[in-house]
Amino acid sequence: MNTRKVLSLLLVAVVGFGVFKIFVDDTRPHNPKVFAPPEKTQWQPVGARATANHSYDVIPEPDTFNAIHVGVANSDSVWGVAAPMFELDWVAEPSYFIGNGPLFDNQGNLYFSPQFYHGERVVLVSLDAQTGVRRWAITADDAMHSASPAFILNDPDNPGAQIIYIIGYARAMALRPDGSTIWSVPTGLSLPPLDPSRSAGSKVHSFNYHPATDSLIAVSKAGELFAFNRRTGELVAPIGQVPGAPAVSGNGTKIPGFVVDRVDPLMDKAFGKNAAGLSLFSSAVSYIYGGGGLVTNFFSIDPKSGRIYIAATANDAEDGTEDGRSEIGAIYAFDLISIPDDADGGFEFQMLNRATFQGGTGSTPALSADGQRLYVSDNLGNVIALDSELNEIWRADVGEPLVGSISVAADNNELYAVTRKDVIQLVDNGDSGARTWAAELTGFDGYANVDEQTNSLTATITANGVVIGIGGGKSLLGSNLMLHVGMGLLDRQTGKLRYFAEGREDSLAMSIVAADGSIYVAHSPLRRAVGKAIYPELTQDITGGIARYKPIRLDLLARDAICAAQARAANASTLSQTTELAAIHTDIRQIKVLLKQAANALSKAVIDGDMTIDAAGVLKGLLLQSTANLAPANLDLVVTDMAGACRMFDQF
Repeated sequence: MNTRKVLSLLLVAVVGFGVFKIFVDDTRPHNPKVFAPPEKTQWQPVGARATANHSYDVIPEPDTFNAIHVGVANSDSVWGVAAPMFELDWVAEPSYFIGNGPLFDNQGNLYFSPQFYHGERVVLVSLDAQTGVRRWAITADDAMHSASPAFILNDPDNPGAQIIYIIGYARAMALRPDGSTIWSVPTGLSLPPLDPSRSAGSKVHSFNYHPATDSLIAVSKAGELFAFNRRTGELVAPIGQVPGAPAVSGNGTKIPGFVVDRVDPLMDKAFGKNAAGLSLFSSAVSYIYGGGGLVTNFFSIDPKSGRIYIAATANDAEDGTEDGRSEIGAIYAFDLISIPDDADGGFEFQMLNRATFQGGTGSTPALSADGQRLYVSDNLGNVIALDSELNEIWRADVGEPLVGSISVAADNNELYAVTRKDVIQLVDNGDSGARTWAAELTGFDGYANVDEQTNSLTATITANGVVIGIGGGKSLLGSNLMLHVGMGLLDRQTGKLRYFAEGREDSLAMSIVAADGSIYVAHSPLRRAVGKAIYPELTQDITGGIARYKPIRLDLLARDAICAAQARAANASTLSQTTELAAIHTDIRQIKVLLKQAANALSKAVIDGDMTIDAAGVLKGLLLQSTANLAPANLDLVVTDMAGACRMFDQF
């Protein structure tokens, strides 16, 4: 999510706090809604999907989060299914405030980089994703006080292996999954003296991958652009610079001192102070009101064209006032190109295009799978679609400011936008965007002390729904002071809530879905800290760490994966093998992911007693036949087998 937008909207809501009677709860009974096992979804793909049409030798298949928004295009969309039923399993590493992640390699290992913490200073931690037990950690040092979220790529020199990359302001590293170092190199920048009033400049956003040059690209919040050789870590281009001036933060409304005085001690107890000596909440307030950066979120790369899309700010004077700050946002398109007549084969950054926005944008630019559309949100409530040259195609007003990046599906032209209240589905009709539904946010129905339920996380698209976060709490000046949080699964066709489970803590990160259907949340409780400060007796103490929601009823996970595979195969079988072969081949890749997910779930369903050995055996036989037949010419056979397997679940 966009942390700055979320905080601004939240903090404005507490300005009038003193006029309310805040410590008196009502007498409603606590009678939580019970969610039954969800029925099959009726959603299915129609027509040829958008496809990237690139190799997967370096870029991983999107079966989980290999980057903070899944992959290089930042779609927030995975190929597998999320568990249709789940429950909170564990919380690990609670001393860490984590604003991004976690991420996963292809062995299921989990990685996160904390932002604030008590005790041990680390830049990267790896956990066993099933148990939450720490595997290893990289200790912070003078060259790397903190690091970006991990970025994970396949290792083409060692098929089946992967490499984990992290970058701080002064150092970048490549690591094996066992924690050993492949390379560790300076970025070419030195850490500046700590300045509590300007905390944004000396931070670097996570890596992304530029296939044309086999380079790792990174951008700092101050707009510096880096390019590293993927294999060696060597800088392959002079450090570039994104134009613009530091963003104007906030809207002129200051935070009442008594609110800061209540929240800071809670945050200090949980996470300690930052390196500049500020409490976490005070640090966030400082950033919002005067510490803005040029680049406030991640960036995207189209692997086919090599274009690098960065959301930033316009130059200072473009807002009409030369004051060292910019009130106008901008999207920039860069490329990394060969330097003409350079005998050493060097590269340089070249700016290709830009587009500006009244109201600005802090969202990560999200690409369609084919790279033909770029989607951003502005601060005024618009979802904006641009072409690859940054010409605006359409904008759709969703009615209130957006607080996160747009999630982009490869199928049916679906988009998912999040505001501080809602999750909204839109459809890109080519020359316009149409709103189709707003999510049913009813996870906390029946809870005492919950007056309002709102969206709390960026939406993640899966083959069987949309994974979202829901916050429940007290309504104050039109905002939700969160007291409870949880995760839900929406139906993509209707927006209805298929399932929901209460969790432990608020997050400013993403709705993370692992390859086994588990859901993970990085704890970063700024919003619930305000709720705790205002209603101390009505909610648990704040905590950090990583939470896992484990799948339950694995038979239903297998059902959703099998039925999703059948729907995809049925649609692919209708496509032209002459004109739409790339889409068909990508469908086949996704079907393989779904069948593998289903096979693993069937084994666990038998162990858990949710399915008989005989039924699982029949289903596994159909899965094996389908896997063997996965080729464009044999899709009708796959459809027949998968349709039979999907129907079997009607008998259970």
